[in-house]
Amino acid sequence: MSKITRPGAARGGAIAVEGLEFILLAVVAGIGGWVGFNTPGLSPAWAGVSAGIFGLGLAAGVNDLLASFMASLRARTRTSPSPAAPASEQSEEKATLPDNTDDVLELLTEAAAAGAAHQAAMYSGKVDPAHALLDRTELWAGVDGTSALFRLADGAYVYYEKDESGSHPTHLYSFIVPETGNEPVPVTSLEQVRDLLEQHATRELKDEPVAA
Repeated sequence: MSKITRPGAARGGAIAVEGLEFILLAVVAGIGGWVGFNTPGLSPAWAGVSAGIFGLGLAAGVNDLLASFMASLRARTRTSPSPAAPASEQSEEKATLPDNTDDVLELLTEAAAAGAAHQAAMYSGKVDPAHALLDRTELWAGVDGTSALFRLADGAYVYYEKDESGSHPTHLYSFIVPETGNEPVPVTSLEQVRDLLEQHATRELKDEPVAA
């Protein structure tokens, strides 16, 4: 089983490895420089030159010997993806559609209804300019791809419909009580919706139509 290294720990390990290599080479170069400087029979000027050359040569030789060892340490500090890493850090699997055509049709129907609910909330500012209520997408239920219902009370709804008969689509809102079979009443404000709902509540037992 391969060992999983956390990214933070791996970065710290990589820095430590590089630091160790630098320290080792510096020590070796220093030793080489001391030996070169103290070589018998050299003038002070040549002793300095000899110290530099000997120090660098010794460091280069030791560096070659350390190369394989340091490479092994570096390999151990490399990061590898963790199984528990967030999805954003892993390759995302491509979404696939069901093989059954009926299932795909059902998904498309649900998506279209969800789109209508989204649009009903999006354009509700013409009735609810303060976005105090009707802009809540989760409270809209898509009927199909162009209409949705917002439940106000038992049997009473705000009805949204996108009219695409003209050159540009229009977004219409109305108050509707489906059980009565009455025509939807167009609405342009929440105050109007409140009045219509109040009429519905008081006339519900009499089964009288709600007036605009």
